[in-house]
Amino acid sequence: MKLSLSTYLLALTASAIVNTATAAETCLADCVQIDDVKTCTFDVKVNLNAGELGYFQIEQCGDEVNPTIGIEKGVTYNFVQGDETNYFHPLGFAYYPDGAHAGVDELEPGIVPPGSESDCADGQFLCPAPMYMKGGEYLGAYSNNEVITPAGTMSDENFGLDDYEPEFFLDPLTWNTAGEYSIALKFDVDDFTDDIFYFCHIHQFMTGRIKFVDSDGDFLSPDKFPVIEYTYDMPSEYDQECGTFGLGEFQLPHPECPEKFVCNKPGIETPVGKFADCLDSMNCAMAVGMTTNVNQNSAIALFIHQMIPHHQNAVNMCKALMKSGEVQCADIEDEEDPHCVMKLLCYAIINGQNFQIQTMRGVLESLEYPAEDDCKVLIPQKKKSKAANKKHSKRRV
Repeated sequence: MKLSLSTYLLALTASAIVNTATAAETCLADCVQIDDVKTCTFDVKVNLNAGELGYFQIEQCGDEVNPTIGIEKGVTYNFVQGDETNYFHPLGFAYYPDGAHAGVDELEPGIVPPGSESDCADGQFLCPAPMYMKGGEYLGAYSNNEVITPAGTMSDENFGLDDYEPEFFLDPLTWNTAGEYSIALKFDVDDFTDDIFYFCHIHQFMTGRIKFVDSDGDFLSPDKFPVIEYTYDMPSEYDQECGTFGLGEFQLPHPECPEKFVCNKPGIETPVGKFADCLDSMNCAMAVGMTTNVNQNSAIALFIHQMIPHHQNAVNMCKALMKSGEVQCADIEDEEDPHCVMKLLCYAIINGQNFQIQTMRGVLESLEYPAEDDCKVLIPQKKKSKAANKKHSKRRV
């Protein structure tokens, strides 16, 4: 269900080109220095429309998704996850892309940075690790950062993740009212200059790069290494209009779909008409996706091959609804406002069902079943009458 470390390292070896980064590609935090103590802030949010799962954005970096960010050694960085879009997306940090999703080392108190000669794990737990916080209170005991809390006992490796991550599975209203979530990170091992990565502990393939820089913002190492072995999703122009993902090839008419799913649609130039047009396409995508074989002779495989497109449709419906502009929620904590109820419902659907989709894909991989097993069933298209064809021909002339 996860990529092994050996598989990942093999992919790195097979990569012939190591890209290099430029300072213009790297985003720096907002920083404040008081005496000799420097603290910096990255405000994190998630753009749910940027791809199938969505991608991280950082306020200080504009609209770029999963931006490359720069951090200094020995400086405290606060990654603030206060924005409501962070729901279901607890941030993690690793020495390779995607962390535990890929079976590779994360930043933890007992893990020495790869290739480093640091003694930070020699009978103690003092290696660089994120310190997870809620409402300004640190949730762990480990510390390499007295700005956050005095150094804890060297035998305690609890850095707060086990209390932080589960709360992102709460319902969205409870999560939004529980207090501001944030992570403090100070990297203080000098003989390590490779890049590290931020990622989502719940959804895979959302990783972004972190480069080490000096006080002037110049790289300690220009190479983009380790490499990220996948590209980010690029929604089609049509999907960008709908706020969805994967619908570009399912616009009607389509040979495997009826002529319409939504009747009596208003003009596509209206918000509701555009939403209805997007619904036609996403329902076509679901119908095509749920037309499957039983080649594996497995009820589990058949269930998942049917359920994934069903889930994808629910996710796309909510994304398109929120894109339509009709959900106007001024205060997400207002349970009496039906618009806020719908917004909370869609946050739960989008993030929860995307997580379930990844889980089901992992089950297929673990059981060595194919990711898809579609069969093609053509739908007879309604033929135009001779009068209509004649009228259409006259219009074209």
